[in-house]
Amino acid sequence: MLELEGGHVPGTPQQFYDYGISPYCGGVAPEEPGGVECTVMKIYCNDKPGNGPAVWVFQRRITPDTPWQRQGYTCYPNLIPGKVDMDALAAALHRTTLATPALHIQPEHNLTLVTLPTYFELEWPKAGFQPDELDVLNPRDWFGMTVTVRPTLDSVTYDYGDGATSGPTTSPGGPYPTGDIVHSYPSAGTHTVRADAVYRGYVSIDESDWIEIPGTVAIPGTPEELRVTTARNHLYLPGN
Repeated sequence: MLELEGGHVPGTPQQFYDYGISPYCGGVAPEEPGGVECTVMKIYCNDKPGNGPAVWVFQRRITPDTPWQRQGYTCYPNLIPGKVDMDALAAALHRTTLATPALHIQPEHNLTLVTLPTYFELEWPKAGFQPDELDVLNPRDWFGMTVTVRPTLDSVTYDYGDGATSGPTTSPGGPYPTGDIVHSYPSAGTHTVRADAVYRGYVSIDESDWIEIPGTVAIPGTPEELRVTTARNHLYLPGN
């Protein structure tokens, strides 16, 4: 209703708008946020659009701070841009479809030998947002602000399926012979292996500098079956 601006102040890449509210009560209109609830604010919106309660809305610029300016009143207090806080941004990271990690294994075809060094390498599917891939959220859900989420890989744990693991680590592994995520199986069998990732996230609001989002998101990896078998050596006479 008030056409409030959110995010950056136009032309000032380091300044943001900040918002506050005061109860819409009788008497002299307040000059800054604060105050206690009153009966008027709870009933004023009964015959108006919006669920209320009615509040005065204040705006200021931050970094550096400027004085509060009263913008008017609203019966939509939950739509004030100040509601976009770090908790909301943390929830945005959880809503982002993060890529599920997979594995490339050598020897190929998910078949290895007993005691043979087996190399594991982290792979990312096309589906979902992998580390450092940008997810631009719908401005309609963020008061017209352009919110960009950048997930990053906090750690990965490699589960070899026989009770052994590597990590948490930041290593993506690699192929033979340079990879550093290597495991040898002491006996034959079939094991379910996977790489479990933990994501951390950063957010940019209207092209601001990246801000770290509190908390992490754990994504279990795609399980794969790895068969471990034995090999036998035989001596043959020439010509046989």
